[in-house]
Amino acid sequence: MNISLSYIGKRLPRADALEKATGEALFLSDLKFPGMLYGKILRSPLPHARIIRIETVQAKRLPGVRAVITAEDTPGIKFSSVRELADKLPLEREKVRFIGDEVAAVAAVDQEIAEEALALIHVDYEELPAVFDPFEALKEGAPRIHENGNTALRMEKRTGDTEKGFQESSLILENEYWTQPTAHCCLEPRGCVAHWKSDSLTVWSATQIPHVLKFDLAYALGISSRKVRVIQALMGGGFGSRLCLDPKEIIASILSKKIGAPVRILNTREEEFKISRIRYPFFIRLKTGVKSDGTLSAREAKVVVDNGAYHEKGAAVLTNVALTCAIHYRIRNVRFEGLLVYTNHVYGGAFRGFGNPQITFAIESQMDEIASRLKIDPVELRFRNANEAGDRLFTETNIPSCGLKACIEKAAHAIGWPHKIHEDEGLGIACVAHPGGGHRFYKFNAAEAHVEIMPGGEVNLYSGASEIGQGANQSLIQICAEELGVRPDQVKIILSDTDLTPYDLGAFASRTTFVHGNAVVAAARDAKQRLFEFAADQLEVDPSDLFAREGKIFVRGTPGKSIDISQVVQVAYFQKGTPISGYGHFVDRLSFPKDPLDYGDMFPTFSYGAHAVRLRVDRETGRIHLLKIVAAHDLGKAINPVMAEGQILGALAQGIGFSIYEKLLIREGNVWSDNFRDYVIPTAKDLPQMETILVEEEDPLGPFGAKGVGEPGLVATAPAIANAIYDAIGVRIFDLPMDQTKIFRAIRHQSQKKED
Repeated sequence: MNISLSYIGKRLPRADALEKATGEALFLSDLKFPGMLYGKILRSPLPHARIIRIETVQAKRLPGVRAVITAEDTPGIKFSSVRELADKLPLEREKVRFIGDEVAAVAAVDQEIAEEALALIHVDYEELPAVFDPFEALKEGAPRIHENGNTALRMEKRTGDTEKGFQESSLILENEYWTQPTAHCCLEPRGCVAHWKSDSLTVWSATQIPHVLKFDLAYALGISSRKVRVIQALMGGGFGSRLCLDPKEIIASILSKKIGAPVRILNTREEEFKISRIRYPFFIRLKTGVKSDGTLSAREAKVVVDNGAYHEKGAAVLTNVALTCAIHYRIRNVRFEGLLVYTNHVYGGAFRGFGNPQITFAIESQMDEIASRLKIDPVELRFRNANEAGDRLFTETNIPSCGLKACIEKAAHAIGWPHKIHEDEGLGIACVAHPGGGHRFYKFNAAEAHVEIMPGGEVNLYSGASEIGQGANQSLIQICAEELGVRPDQVKIILSDTDLTPYDLGAFASRTTFVHGNAVVAAARDAKQRLFEFAADQLEVDPSDLFAREGKIFVRGTPGKSIDISQVVQVAYFQKGTPISGYGHFVDRLSFPKDPLDYGDMFPTFSYGAHAVRLRVDRETGRIHLLKIVAAHDLGKAINPVMAEGQILGALAQGIGFSIYEKLLIREGNVWSDNFRDYVIPTAKDLPQMETILVEEEDPLGPFGAKGVGEPGLVATAPAIANAIYDAIGVRIFDLPMDQTKIFRAIRHQSQKKED
């Protein structure tokens, strides 16, 4: 009997497809609880001010209001994703630092009364000078946003000898690049429901990190984590926006405890734009040395990041950028300097790509300039420098699998490189390398899973993974079914409840399939071993002679000899009194540099890709006409190809927005583009023909060879488009977004230079 893979690599429908397609799925805004009240938060109208007095008497007297709280009602514990850098209070006590900072909160019987109560709270402020530019914030005499100054974090990493590398270079290029603040634009605004009952707290949240949230929330409330339960609500978009503890989760919890009833707080769409975490804007100075044959010899990157008013994911993003600034290609001499700077802007957070889209825009734009200067085809230049499996990075990290060269070849071929159909067309290509199995610098990369086989043959899979819309549930079901030898429809997955599921240390950073998939394989294998022990007795063979497939156990070499798994389990349960279950875990080794200036071995594996673009630019108007984008991605092994393709297509659409449409308009600290009229994202009619190519260079460390693909699909889009624009009209854009106005002005400037 053929024992090739049954379900891995198959285009199976998602387990949650029907309930979502029919509207039966309940999202956070659909949840209703007896006696539930509605919370609203009063926010600062000023970017920087001292709080003199808060008057809440009138608000408390309003009929229908059940509670009004200020900082005096909170434990006053500062929080952040990195506790050593914690600088945020759920409700500010002495000072506000951005427009939207939390000052007070109310709970009422309906939204309208809650909003009316906010209007009755009077706050006296002493306005302070504000600073909105990170370079201005670093100047002597700039307004001090925090007690310790405006430098939120300074980082330096180095390896090799960059001075020697530059001396050996035939060409040295140094350029400056800017990337913009952008919003996540999830269809579902962020929110939570908190219910403090007796001595325990339950929070329903559209969070990406239920287990981490449980512990962070307990810490911020000053209570034992044993008293906190987090249930992850279905999510209408995450992209990193729900990756940290949000003040509203603390505020709703405090309101609920004060009242003794569940409290729900939901962002409005305006709040979603104005006060939700954003993609960090970057300034990048990139210096690269290259030999005459195109071999990269040295790189220096200096990055300044607008952190906004408070710490959240800025330190981790900066660390990721330090590590990903030279992982695409073979380059041994690398130096990175990063500066995270406080301003009186809304603060940043995690966003798909985690800093990699910003630094890759610079790297891949500069690669094309190098190719132009050396008169080497851009595809050939990348191919010459591309990493391969078995290479060691500049960080001394081993590369266990790498399909980058295959991605470059396939993307270039599919776009028709280098042939142009029309004279005014432009072709561009850019590469991406991204962690494909999590980041070790988080000090964890581990997961657990539990499998139990029930008497009817159905399987319960308990995992700490988070289903955030990307299809983690279906991937883990297929992995479990494959390893255990049952049909996917026999597997029921239980996720996202901290009282029911194994502890997860953060299912993010393109690590869910890799980390949790490995844990599920281990758990299914453990259960299968016990299953085979009972089956061997019934079939009168050795357990090593057995294999399972599609709900049956077979004897190798004897096709007619088999038994249903359900029969085996029933004997185990009802005759032997022994349940059949399995436990598995995956723990990636920790690795930290002895010297803080060193990089260390921070990634277990990498995902790779190449994006190729064909476009036309209207020289009269500056308008870009995207014709086709090809995205070739090495994802190890596609557990479910249709879901992998969906991830890449969605990422491409988001990458197009990042490239040519999106920018938060922030003036004097106020976000003006607070709706989908003023903040433009691409719609279906704006998208070109998009082709995905799955390159399956199986990874020896991944479950069935799989690696992450959720983030890389976004990363290379902007530089590929920038390179195609340059190829079409000879204009290089160094700052994002590359919108019509910017290109029109660049064309005019180019024309004026020619006339002069």
